[in-house]
Amino acid sequence: MRAAMRRFVIVAVRRAFLALVVIGSLLTIFIAATPQGKAGFRAAVFVPQVLEVPFKPQPWFASDPVRHEVTYPQEIGTGVADVYRIPDSEPRAAVLLFLGANAAGRDDEDVVNLGNALARGGFAVMFHWSPTMALQHNIDPVEIDNLVRAFQFLEQQDWVDSKRVGIGGFCVGASFSLVAAADPRISDRVRFVNAFGPYFDAEDLLLQVVTRSRLYQGVRTPWQPDSLTLEVFANELIETVGDMADIDLLTKKYLTGELRDGQPATSAGQTVDRLLEGVSPGEAAGLYATLPEEFREAMDQISPSRYVDDIKAKLLVLHARDDELVPSAESRRLAEAMADRGDVRYTELLSFDHVRPAGGTGTWQLFKEGFKLYRHMYGVMRAGT
Repeated sequence: MRAAMRRFVIVAVRRAFLALVVIGSLLTIFIAATPQGKAGFRAAVFVPQVLEVPFKPQPWFASDPVRHEVTYPQEIGTGVADVYRIPDSEPRAAVLLFLGANAAGRDDEDVVNLGNALARGGFAVMFHWSPTMALQHNIDPVEIDNLVRAFQFLEQQDWVDSKRVGIGGFCVGASFSLVAAADPRISDRVRFVNAFGPYFDAEDLLLQVVTRSRLYQGVRTPWQPDSLTLEVFANELIETVGDMADIDLLTKKYLTGELRDGQPATSAGQTVDRLLEGVSPGEAAGLYATLPEEFREAMDQISPSRYVDDIKAKLLVLHARDDELVPSAESRRLAEAMADRGDVRYTELLSFDHVRPAGGTGTWQLFKEGFKLYRHMYGVMRAGT
């Protein structure tokens, strides 16, 4: 009886082991031989790399990337970018990223970690830098053309597969990337756009900033914009004032904090003062209409809402629900405006501080948000596979 039982157990163990070997072999083949398997695996090991978790397996499966600086021609001057890639001769999918007016610099820990993680995930990563936007917190429409030229440079490199090149960015950089992707010089060749925290319409965003409120589907709710958002729009609005004394007063009042009060002398200065101080929704639109036409045209120029029909790439949009820099409703409007054409994925997260993983969440919440990030990144990895 015992001998029979022993033989039964041995046979059962052997069969279970064989089944595991077969399943493991099939899973390995699926991961190695199919685009879906490759993308799923790369996304699975990418997510822990950018979240605040102790388990980071990505370096076990990929070589260490190298980081090097490249330069490329712009209409005026020369652009500078950092590239992260695995140093071999294999042409890889590539992505051009733009941080926009975010304060994070080239050596920021999260930026470096993101570049390395995407490189290990199979991409050659190129960060486009704008001294005007990153250091001075100004919105510079010229950077849209610079992004187009950076994309053209990137797709021509021998370490890049020119048929698998995408573009993406964060906050203002995400919206600029969307506008650049619509440019006829590159629109047919942009494989995907990954937009993290973009605005859909610059005028709508400005009106939400000055009214301290968010508007979505006719419902308005209170909103306190982040200090960086207030600074960026203060810079933009103050530049519309022609009087130097008013510019100095408004700068000291809203940017440097040297003044707490003071009344501009010109009507243009008074309009900007009222907008920056905060106005009611009913007053905001009327004041906006009095701003210089050149400024309002520039706001249209940098608005993805004006280019919906020209964006041909696969669109992946990610936004933090309670974002204080840009309301998440801006991304919802973007996704809704392009939903009919298909090939659009919208993901809304809770545990991100705009463009950075946020700590302090519980284990279950982190798991749920991590899974949503995984699904989003699967789309990115799949687009580059």
